[in-house]
Amino acid sequence: MTVFEAEATPVRSDAQRSRPLRILFSVAHLGSLRIYDTVIQELTVRGHSIRIIPETAKDVGGYETAARLTREFPTVTCGKAPSAEQSVWFLFVREIRRLLDYFRYSDESYKGFPQLRRRAGTRLAPFVRKRLPFLNRFPRWAVRILSASLRTIERAAPSQIPLLEFLRQEKPDLVLITPLLALGSSQLEVLRASKTLGLRTALCVASWDHLSSKAVLRHHPDRIFVWNETQRTEAMDLHGVPRERVVVTGAQCFDHWFDRGSELSREAFCEKVGLRPERPFLVYACSALFPGSPSEAEFVYKWIERIRAATFPQLRSAGLLVRPHPTRMHLWNDIDLTGFDNVSLWGSVPIDDESRSDYFESLHHSHAVVGLNTSAFLEAGIVGRPVHTILEPEFWDNQEGTLHFHYLLNVAGGLLRSARSFDEHLKQLSESIAAPSVAARQSHDFVKAFIRPHGVEVSATDVFADGVESLGNMASPAPEARSVGSRVLAVLLYPFALRVNQLFQDRKRKRDAKKSRKKRK
Repeated sequence: MTVFEAEATPVRSDAQRSRPLRILFSVAHLGSLRIYDTVIQELTVRGHSIRIIPETAKDVGGYETAARLTREFPTVTCGKAPSAEQSVWFLFVREIRRLLDYFRYSDESYKGFPQLRRRAGTRLAPFVRKRLPFLNRFPRWAVRILSASLRTIERAAPSQIPLLEFLRQEKPDLVLITPLLALGSSQLEVLRASKTLGLRTALCVASWDHLSSKAVLRHHPDRIFVWNETQRTEAMDLHGVPRERVVVTGAQCFDHWFDRGSELSREAFCEKVGLRPERPFLVYACSALFPGSPSEAEFVYKWIERIRAATFPQLRSAGLLVRPHPTRMHLWNDIDLTGFDNVSLWGSVPIDDESRSDYFESLHHSHAVVGLNTSAFLEAGIVGRPVHTILEPEFWDNQEGTLHFHYLLNVAGGLLRSARSFDEHLKQLSESIAAPSVAARQSHDFVKAFIRPHGVEVSATDVFADGVESLGNMASPAPEARSVGSRVLAVLLYPFALRVNQLFQDRKRKRDAKKSRKKRK
């Protein structure tokens, strides 16, 4: 079990439950379902029906989750909505949004985080990127004027007729959307069409970094479900969302870990993963780093070498369990760890009961968890394990160069023990191996503030479901009609939308032709 003691906050009684709701859930891809599977199950148990519509065919372990949900819960269905890319406006509007997202990081509040701006720039089309040196010379007041003009253009584009017809046929009581905040996200079309029809809408914030490191929220849904007060402040300060629209639920994606207990003895687990059971072991959890970052696999190899050369005997002989990131497996193709004793490269995406159990066992039986910047830190905190990192200059963009990393250091006294040198890092690790219970007490306050702000014994899933039901019972908002000015502007912009569409199609034809020539060779 986890380290938390009872600290209950009442949840709504059965008498307060909502009428049955028809919920449309727009997800970027089916992999998002592993973040919301407990919410979907709870809403279904409460009598609501849910229609899941993925934007893309990208999986990330989502097909299994979708198949299980639709198999076990008859009122959960999965299908496709009309693609936003079918519209002649889509590519034009997407570039406008991506440029607005780029300008977002010109703001003074992001002055110390240049990587976020660079990443936004890489998402722009080549013919826009070529003009960035010119745009970057604009003074701040000019950027504000240009951004306001781009927002007016973006709002002038009409909602897609096929999507409007789809929503009319589905007749949902409310529309949930996640993650929505990807740079240039096509899910904005789902939000805009829903607001055009006067449907209740909610953004489900999927991760701890989305409000601070992704796109700016230019269209406000009726509700935004966030994890904690930190994210509520982000929604208000960074996105201009009124406080009354933001609902703090806790992080439902971590509910799996609070009531879970160990099913394997330490000896059995160590035998399963190939570590010596008589030795303490550390978990190194790899991260999803920014594109272009140095190889984390090479860094881990160097980290293992330093561990094995440490002056602390308990470190030199400690087991090292390295969990590769599922989207970065290729980094390990040329890394050979067989020359190290008591080291194992092991683990998979925790998407089902078996893989989640394996993941939990690895955290539960460890003495500490190490990484660069990963949500595994949060899960380790729930389990009550010490959490460590080393602040390497080569990974600055992924650590101190992001806003959300600092929450690990500062919220409720901090969760993460950081070091600026390997010597300091090794000393901290040796202390955690010697006294892991000290970190367990430190993690308690952080988890209360960041993951379960309503009380560590209160399921975030239940609070989230209550919030959805409350939204479903509120009066429907008035449909958002387009102004005459927007309609006129759309007519004037239509030739530009056609031209941008043509540029992208020409680029795609050239790319396809180049691939064909390579295949013939």
